[in-house]
Amino acid sequence: MARKTDSLFAKNGIWNNNYFIRGRKPDVVFVHIMCAKGWSSGVCGAYFARSKVSSNYGIGYKGDICQYVEEKYGAWAQGSQYWNKRGISIELANSTGADKGWRVSDETLESCIELVADIFMRNELGHANYTGTTKGNLLMHKWVANTACPGTYVSGKFSHIAQEANKIIDGELRLPERGYFIKGDYGRSVRNLKKWLKKRGFYKGISLNRTYSNAMVKAVKRFQKKYGLVQDGEFGAESMKVLSTLK
Repeated sequence: MARKTDSLFAKNGIWNNNYFIRGRKPDVVFVHIMCAKGWSSGVCGAYFARSKVSSNYGIGYKGDICQYVEEKYGAWAQGSQYWNKRGISIELANSTGADKGWRVSDETLESCIELVADIFMRNELGHANYTGTTKGNLLMHKWVANTACPGTYVSGKFSHIAQEANKIIDGELRLPERGYFIKGDYGRSVRNLKKWLKKRGFYKGISLNRTYSNAMVKAVKRFQKKYGLVQDGEFGAESMKVLSTLK
């Protein structure tokens, strides 16, 4: 049977045969760091396919997402069979080395937030609950195994990841990590904004998909023109500031 990606955010699959039957529904999400500076999700997937470990997803250093193991299967990612059975794992490629805490790019972080929200919504896991312990459902590898993963930078972003993912889950409006939307952006955040603009007559398109399209650029320009903003079609902080005052 052909294997297919669970998430629309995964542009392709580099399928890994290092997986097992869970025997239960996954109920937590682990975010890891790959220690793979400058790797794409495809390069990371090829590495995992050759190794004895695996992950459900990988996100490259520019934010590209690839799936390696279907969510219905467990991946060998957490170093614990108990947590492997429970967890859906996401590996992030880093943009710096250990000396800077294994930082990831804003694009990678944004993709992580969108993917976390998508996983929670499709699997009906409720809200992302980061507690700082394994009592939550957004977890760190280092809590369940002898490792420093996901590094100091990503560890410090877990509360932010949960907060932003929950905005998406709740259908709230939010800006991407770079601080503004541009043509070609993709995600549930884009669709939430598109719905808001359509409801108020700015978006004239029919499709409510997740792409920041030409029609969205025109819609944002209409919004910006009405409220005296620079008409560049990029929805950022100034547009959000006006929007937050509207009902």
